[in-house]
Amino acid sequence: MSTKRPIQTQDKQAGMVAIMVTLILMMVISLLVIGFSQISRRNQRQTLDRQLSTQAFYAAESGINDATKIIKTAVATGTAVSAKPTCASDGGGFYAGLVATIDTASDVKYTCLTVDPSPNVLVYSSIGSTSTVAPLNATAGTIASVRFTWQTKDDTTTPATTCPATTTSAFVATSLWTCGYGVLRVDLVPTAGAALTMANLQSQLMTTFMIPLNPAGTGTANPIGFATAGGNSRLGVVCSNTSCTQTISGLTSTQYYVRVSSIYKDVSLRIEALDASNNPINLQGAQAIVDATGKAQDVLRRLQVRIPLTASSTNLNSDFAIQSTDAICKRFAVMTGYFVNDADNAVPSVVASTTNDLCKP
Repeated sequence: MSTKRPIQTQDKQAGMVAIMVTLILMMVISLLVIGFSQISRRNQRQTLDRQLSTQAFYAAESGINDATKIIKTAVATGTAVSAKPTCASDGGGFYAGLVATIDTASDVKYTCLTVDPSPNVLVYSSIGSTSTVAPLNATAGTIASVRFTWQTKDDTTTPATTCPATTTSAFVATSLWTCGYGVLRVDLVPTAGAALTMANLQSQLMTTFMIPLNPAGTGTANPIGFATAGGNSRLGVVCSNTSCTQTISGLTSTQYYVRVSSIYKDVSLRIEALDASNNPINLQGAQAIVDATGKAQDVLRRLQVRIPLTASSTNLNSDFAIQSTDAICKRFAVMTGYFVNDADNAVPSVVASTTNDLCKP
């Protein structure tokens, strides 16, 4: 007689627990694997994005360099710089030398490049004791006023707090100047057409020292008139911890030259020309804004720079034509008949045989 062994309930429960534990472990391991895979893919994508971003940056920089070379060549030869307002090619014109594609296989190029040779704001990142000269040539209309805005380059959030309260005794030893802004020296002179006469240069040349004052100071009436008596003096400019702003008004010409420098502290500077309605005026011949967008596959980078359109906007010799701590003796020599008979003796082919002492090698 055979007997059947009953299935124990405990054995059934033990098998179920083993299955549940196995399922849970498989789920945990699967989640770990998926998590590590996502982290790995994310790291790979970030690495690729950084690489593509670098390539796009250099592509945009290549566009800037290509346009800068064309602009500098034009400036050196006295050719007017043309505008390029859109991303489209100019059809082999002024910017025919632009080669947008850098690496065809990797899809690296600059997709858009624009040039504005007449911006309405001139920006200078560093104005110091060496003068910077800029033409203010209106593309249209008459310049009625010029606004100067300068900012500190010091690493401080309260540059105006330690500025003087008045212009009295504002000029001190450099070591005693604690204001975060520099004293802005501005020379402004009209140079357009009939206005360029000796009388106008003597009466309208404006040399002004714009002295930054703390927020509690009392500034000079703003705007100050260009032809106002006492204009060639010190102007108190009440500054905030963001910037200092001074407007020179009373202008009536289409073209001026401005020379600026900063005493005690280097500053960054914005110059704006305004019409009678206080609207910005586009200025030509000073700076060109070059805007380039680089592309590497699906990553874009954009750069914008300003290119000077003058042969030298900063003249290292303009401030010190002659500098001496002693008396200076000047001697002039005039050769008889030089301007009548020997004008051609400066020609290299005849210099060796010239009898004029001023032309001898």
